[in-house]
Amino acid sequence: MMREVITYSQLELFECIIFDLDGTLCDTIGDIKRSLSDTFLCYDYPLPDMERLRVGPPLSVMIDELLGGNTDKAFIEKIAAEYRKYYEASEYEISPLYYGVFELLLNLKIAAGKKLAIATLKREASTLRLVDRRKIGKFFDKIFCCDTGGEMQSKDQMIAQIISQLNVVPNKTIIFGDSVSDITAGQKIGIKTVAVLFGYGTPEELIAANPDYICNNYLIYSQ
Repeated sequence: MMREVITYSQLELFECIIFDLDGTLCDTIGDIKRSLSDTFLCYDYPLPDMERLRVGPPLSVMIDELLGGNTDKAFIEKIAAEYRKYYEASEYEISPLYYGVFELLLNLKIAAGKKLAIATLKREASTLRLVDRRKIGKFFDKIFCCDTGGEMQSKDQMIAQIISQLNVVPNKTIIFGDSVSDITAGQKIGIKTVAVLFGYGTPEELIAANPDYICNNYLIYSQ
């Protein structure tokens, strides 16, 4: 069953709005592919088929899937460590905001006075650099990454901390995300969920995760 497209007037009913980053606010796959390619070339390793890349899971899972699965864990960690060097030094020229994101954040923060947050499985160094390059950091009250605070965190742990630190209640909080893990994490904490259908997850798997709402594009919120 197709879910209802969330409207701006419905968003206004929430006190806190949380966003995933990759595939939700920014189309980051271009810079991710480029940094991975540079990493494999650095090790003189045959370049995998980048069309197989699935953005969203933890980096080690992404690399393992890209290499066909069952890859030596030590090799994955070596590739991951080198990749981070390339990616965290990137200027993110090919990681644009999705159309309508800036206007949506501006309206939610400045016009509607909402509390906004990011919850992402990216590391803090690359996340903060990316939001700075895209000039959206000023809109967010909290930015939680997988390594915020020095310990690896799951998405539901990030959501719980955002709710606690922003002093909001779950039934007034909603999350936008393009992966099943975003939807299930929100459901675990007891907040409303929006499946972003234009990101890196497939519409079929996102709908099957039973989100409360869907979002086909952000342009409808700035008209």
